[in-house]
Amino acid sequence: MLEGRILVSGIMVVVFATAVLLSFTYAPDARFLPLVIGIPGLLLSVVQLVKELRDNPGVVIIPAERRREARMFAWFIGFVAGLVLFGFLYAGPALVAVYLYYSGHERWYTALAAAFVTWAILFGVFERFLGLPLFDGLAVQWILG
Repeated sequence: MLEGRILVSGIMVVVFATAVLLSFTYAPDARFLPLVIGIPGLLLSVVQLVKELRDNPGVVIIPAERRREARMFAWFIGFVAGLVLFGFLYAGPALVAVYLYYSGHERWYTALAAAFVTWAILFGVFERFLGLPLFDGLAVQWILG
């Protein structure tokens, strides 16, 4: 069975390689940003995967570590599902607050403050200042039409 670190590194290599390859199907102006992010991400992911494969030839995983990795994957899947369903402006702040409160063991007012700062950055910087419309989410699109 694959260790979680090797699996995550392999997934990241596939994600960045896919992003780089797909960017070549875009117009020249549109492919710049995916390449600027994708190429360094791909290189760093490959380096991390090689490092994980070298450092962990026969690692025995203890049950506590397996639970921690399962929790990490659950949070990741929850974040992706929340962002896809409800978009960045709605799900982003809520997910940050929920994560900080339950997994980070922060007080509720700290989690809410972080959620507000997250919303302010997403809305203020990306939507207003840079004029970049963020993904609204599938559920929001289905509800609002």
